[in-house]
Amino acid sequence: LESILANLSAGVLVFDRRFVLRTVNEGALTILADDFSGLLGEAPENWPRQLALGEAIRGAFAEHESSEWQEQIELEHTDGLPQILLLRGTQLPAGSHGGYVVVFDDVTRLIAAQRSAAWGEVARRLAHEIKNPLTPIQLSAERLQMKLADRVSGSDAEMLSRSTQTIIRQVEAMKRMVNDFSDYARLPAPELTAVDLNALISEVLGLYETSRATIALKLAAKLPPVCGDATQLRQIIHNLLRNAEDAQESVDSPSIEIRTRLADNLAEMIVTDHGPGFPPEIMARVLEPYVTTKARGTGLGLAIVKKIVDEHQGRIRINNRQPAGGGVVSIALPLASLPTRGHRVSQLPTEA
Repeated sequence: LESILANLSAGVLVFDRRFVLRTVNEGALTILADDFSGLLGEAPENWPRQLALGEAIRGAFAEHESSEWQEQIELEHTDGLPQILLLRGTQLPAGSHGGYVVVFDDVTRLIAAQRSAAWGEVARRLAHEIKNPLTPIQLSAERLQMKLADRVSGSDAEMLSRSTQTIIRQVEAMKRMVNDFSDYARLPAPELTAVDLNALISEVLGLYETSRATIALKLAAKLPPVCGDATQLRQIIHNLLRNAEDAQESVDSPSIEIRTRLADNLAEMIVTDHGPGFPPEIMARVLEPYVTTKARGTGLGLAIVKKIVDEHQGRIRINNRQPAGGGVVSIALPLASLPTRGHRVSQLPTEA
């Protein structure tokens, strides 16, 4: 049984008949990023952390009694992005000392992929429906300007010029928005190779020499190459830098810091700005399309970043700097080669 539990990617929690946690497998430790110290040997209501999970499990067993059950829950995290778990529970037969078993999977990526596919279809349709009339509108405005310019004078000529230029500028803005929609809807599958992340960051920063913001680099020495698509990773860096610049439009001395480091067999890139940070009310949805606090823009910048990161089997975290303020976006990407590790099961001695 221990061998089976150790090799399951799903999380498994085993409780005795008094609802005291007795066994936790490696899958549970990994999914919840918790070593379960202080939780083994305790009932869920006495857990010092993971209280939301414990309450959901106790509540589900109380509601369904001896029957099997399945529920989906969201666990809030300090980085603002909820983790979605699919829980399945069953009561063990009394002949085997009784007890309860809960098996759970992290379906955050699955749910995100479903939402991304739905948003991608919305973006594709919007791009198609909006793009078709834009060119005729622009051509008509230009033709009006050309045909009427020599027939009016004075204030009328000025109004004609101002009005047609406004139409043309707004059409150009809508074309850029359509292009954002198309980029999101048609993002190709990544072509994975070994990529030097530090070198890629330095290359992209060459395009930001005229930026208002002071950009500081703290790149980890000898950072191993990541497994990624260089073109798409460039887009991530561009989008994060543009977001950091936009967040500091009203800041007198804007500054951006880009750091890299090796953490948990992942290469992590952290982009920090000194703007107002992410409003608490949108933190849980900030990576969804069309969520933005900007007066202009489509809210697709971070959504595209998340889509690329997900395709790379990476991780993205959003936070605010405390207490100074400002936004922090962390991107973690798998290395081009990863060491393997063994699995383990944590458990208490079996009750008599």
